[in-house]
Amino acid sequence: MSESFNLRSKDYWKRLVWGMLVGLFSAIGAYIFIFVMNYGQSLIFPNLTNWALFSGPWYVVVLMTLIGLVVGLFHRYTSARQMDVFDAVDTGKMDPKPVPPSLLVSILSLVGGFSLGPEVPTGMLAAALGSWISKKRNMDDESSRVNVISGVSGAYSGLFSSPFVVLLMLLESSHLQSIAYYGTLLIAGLAATVGFSLFYALNGMAVSSLLNILSLPAYHLQLWDIFIGIFLGLIAVPVAIVFVVINRGMKRIVSPLDSKPVIRSTIGGLLLGLLAFTVPTSIGLGTTQMAVVTQQAATIGIVLLLVFALAKIVALSGALNFGFIGGPIFPLLFTGSCLGAIIHLIFPQLPLTLVMGCMIVAVPAAVVPIPLALGAIGIIIVGVPFADAIPIFIAALVAFSITHGLGVENKNKTGKTGTT
Repeated sequence: MSESFNLRSKDYWKRLVWGMLVGLFSAIGAYIFIFVMNYGQSLIFPNLTNWALFSGPWYVVVLMTLIGLVVGLFHRYTSARQMDVFDAVDTGKMDPKPVPPSLLVSILSLVGGFSLGPEVPTGMLAAALGSWISKKRNMDDESSRVNVISGVSGAYSGLFSSPFVVLLMLLESSHLQSIAYYGTLLIAGLAATVGFSLFYALNGMAVSSLLNILSLPAYHLQLWDIFIGIFLGLIAVPVAIVFVVINRGMKRIVSPLDSKPVIRSTIGGLLLGLLAFTVPTSIGLGTTQMAVVTQQAATIGIVLLLVFALAKIVALSGALNFGFIGGPIFPLLFTGSCLGAIIHLIFPQLPLTLVMGCMIVAVPAAVVPIPLALGAIGIIIVGVPFADAIPIFIAALVAFSITHGLGVENKNKTGKTGTT
């Protein structure tokens, strides 16, 4: 792909204007999606702070089974499917036709308490919108890719509470290593700023589900904390291996039912509903429960925290393989918070903020290869000043480097598996 960065070019300014417009429209769509998701979850699950085993709401089994049935019908009679947002960013296109039914499946999945995040559906909406506008306007391939990137940037900057996170994500995607790419980044950055501004104007500092969700003690960097970051990044590696093994095993178990989507999703809803009743922390994104496991870690205990982490991995793998649509990042953030709480219970002399920040990002970074962007997300969650956040980035980079060096890649419906 030929990428230009000529501020004197009329074509470049046209791309910039269209990119900002697509970013704005995508942010509006993402905001509506997240609002509906949050509102629906608050009605169905008004209290997600219960953590005791077998204390899930009594109706969750019936609800998730019925949602599984409806999701199966969508898969049977529509083109709904999970689509790769990272691939759309890399290629500059996404087929818009399957997106509407896919969004309906996703909103049912998320509102119904399945362990998935909104990053995939909001990204699909944004990428498809960019492709659709480009096709309607008969734009060339380069302009189409800019629109797709700008759309995803506008949607994600609000979802993840920072345009900076989006720019890091784009730098970690496949692109030409040349100064010309900064022309695309400039447009994407402006689109991200527009999207963030929309979320900020509507919600103030509560722009997403991530911003300062953990109230942790103040933390300031010490030299030896860098080595702690390396150690914590290493701990995330076996967790990623467990996730990949469970996910692949789940795929093998479920694959015979792929030709029978109604039966597949209904059974999945029933099983995941039983898991949700048994381990209520497996319900939903996990952002609400992150604060619970952090504040009540001593009361919960190491064994139950391990159960919570494993149950979340099983719930995520099940949702992905039984036909529900959503992303892996948010549930993996919760898994990281459980492991961080465990480590702090074992080594109380380690700063809580440091441990939680490192583990929250290291676990998803070992699975989803955007370690720098995830490091920035970790800063947003724990509220660490950027100057003190070096160990958090190191933990994410160590976890990412080792898992990918070992070839531990999960290629089943979790999004991007590598960069070039």
